Amino acid sequence: MRAFVTGGTGFIGSHLVELLVNCGYQVTCTVRQTSNPRWLKPLLAGKHSPIQLVTADLSDPNASIPSLRGVDLVFHLAGLTKAFNADEYNRANAEATRRLIEASVAENGGKARFLYCSSLAACGPSQDGKPLSEDVQPHPLTDYGKSKLKGEIIAREYVNRLPVTIIRPPAVYGPRDTGIFLFFRCVKNGILPLIGNPRRQLSLVYVKDLVRGIHAAAVSERAVGETYFLTDGAVHSWWEVAQTIAQNLKKRPFKLRVPVFLLDIVAIFTEAIAELTGEPTTLNRQKMIDLKQQYWICDDAKAVKHIDYCVAYPLEKGIEEAARWYLDNGWL
Repeated sequence: MRAFVTGGTGFIGSHLVELLVNCGYQVTCTVRQTSNPRWLKPLLAGKHSPIQLVTADLSDPNASIPSLRGVDLVFHLAGLTKAFNADEYNRANAEATRRLIEASVAENGGKARFLYCSSLAACGPSQDGKPLSEDVQPHPLTDYGKSKLKGEIIAREYVNRLPVTIIRPPAVYGPRDTGIFLFFRCVKNGILPLIGNPRRQLSLVYVKDLVRGIHAAAVSERAVGETYFLTDGAVHSWWEVAQTIAQNLKKRPFKLRVPVFLLDIVAIFTEAIAELTGEPTTLNRQKMIDLKQQYWICDDAKAVKHIDYCVAYPLEKGIEEAARWYLDNGWL
């Protein structure tokens, strides 16, 4: 079996590539000129590596797409999470999806399974405190979320020509993550940052559960044409997550309450710096819109029913393994 993975050198993608190799796949990964394949180096060693790296920039309409001929599964995980404007997001997250789908249809006659990794941001937060199901009307709040939703819409345009499945992960954490890792580092340094209302709720998924669910959806006949949320099966508050990290690291950190309006001010300054340096920042005013929402929560019941999705890493176990990895690798 042959798999084609975009974003394979990233946090989620590298874990998916490891899983695919362990399942016996030959894997082709697209990389950009600036990509760092450090997480894949153990798999690239030796004369008979199961991984092939090919250079490609899917967001460039003039760049060629590597051959997809003979590929059984296409996993489209690559995407842009920070940019200066909506056009940049759309080129990378929507139009790149169209180019990859069209290449798959042209070279494989629509036979290869195509899995598009979207985001809960494409759907938006819950308005009433009930976990979202896949049939809710999307209302993305940011340019990033809107671009991921456009990618979904493009993917669905091809459902009669290509076996497409869409996955919407919520917040993802685990080894190699640099996002939620910041909470680990703050706690290790004796500070427990509580941004806005600490009772704000969110769904989470541990990266190893996510990639197992992604693979299960990609090989399930029932998943063709479907969209799924994948979570750890629970709804958490930021306070619960922070406490779990503190308990695992055996710390009693100082609780620092951070009003959201202060982050608005910080975001203005970081955006100004980004303009000067030419490097977009994750901490911007659009990100503040996301952080102010009370309920970033979704329900994975459909995935449990359709593809036998199951959770191996509830919050406590996931935090424990992630913390151990950060400590062992000198991140903490």
